[in-house]
Amino acid sequence: MKSKNKKSLLRYGENPNQRAYVINNINKSIFDLQISGKEISYNNIIDLDSGIRCLNEFSEPTSVIVKHTNPCGVASAKNIKKAFQKSYESDPKSAFGGIIFLNKKVNSALADIINKSFFEMVVAPKFEEKAVNILKNKKNLILMKLPNIKIKKIDYRSTLFGDLYQTKDLDPINKKFINLISNKKSSSKSVEDLIFALKVVKHLKSNAVVLSKNKQTVGLGHGQTNRVDALNYALKNKKKYFKKTTFACASDGFFPFTDSINILNKNGCKIVGQPSGSINDKKIISFTNKNKISLYFIKNRLFKH
Repeated sequence: MKSKNKKSLLRYGENPNQRAYVINNINKSIFDLQISGKEISYNNIIDLDSGIRCLNEFSEPTSVIVKHTNPCGVASAKNIKKAFQKSYESDPKSAFGGIIFLNKKVNSALADIINKSFFEMVVAPKFEEKAVNILKNKKNLILMKLPNIKIKKIDYRSTLFGDLYQTKDLDPINKKFINLISNKKSSSKSVEDLIFALKVVKHLKSNAVVLSKNKQTVGLGHGQTNRVDALNYALKNKKKYFKKTTFACASDGFFPFTDSINILNKNGCKIVGQPSGSINDKKIISFTNKNKISLYFIKNRLFKH
């Protein structure tokens, strides 16, 4: 429901007893980007913001499924159909009711696959007309055209003590972002998996850990109050859906003790990316050398509070 002064009322806020509205700050209103489906909510907009930020890290065909602002399945592949399938298989239970973000056009074949499960929203740069007709069969499913939004260089957040401002972390995550510290050099494919995982971990709530294989998340741990719990949560998902496979691990902060690295080693991790700065960095390096794990220190810490 839009008003003349760009202030648009929403159904309600985070919960039905809260009133909410949005003041547009892009050229087009968010409502103008909607193709079909039920009215966009306060929570939808927050999830849209989170998903688009994560998707913007990737240029190859990529699918990001978001649940409660956190990615729950992310994958890149040669085509967008395969990318979506891999992202869904990352954690189908968590994907239920989630929001799909795709960086390539949705065709009818992909629409048919999406239509088999329950999702809140599908966001993509383009939809084939036939795909729209297929997805419209679910009248509440929101279809959104992915906006081309220029990421601002300043982030701000409102607190009880005033508005906080900070420069945005816009450093690209690529091979220049990581630096081999251990003796064992990893394969180029494993390095690609690590870079993929780092792109995802940047967009998970801290403490955050991402396990990846073949440019697919195989385990995610986030929002935990200690890093060991975040790691164990990620490993729980990996064991449930992927069983015994080697993998890469990205952490948004350093592992302060060797206990986490030991857990990773026992579960088949071959490459780890984390920031430096712990008083136990030397112990971590020594452990990875002893157990032939490739350890890379990353350029920046990737906390998201």
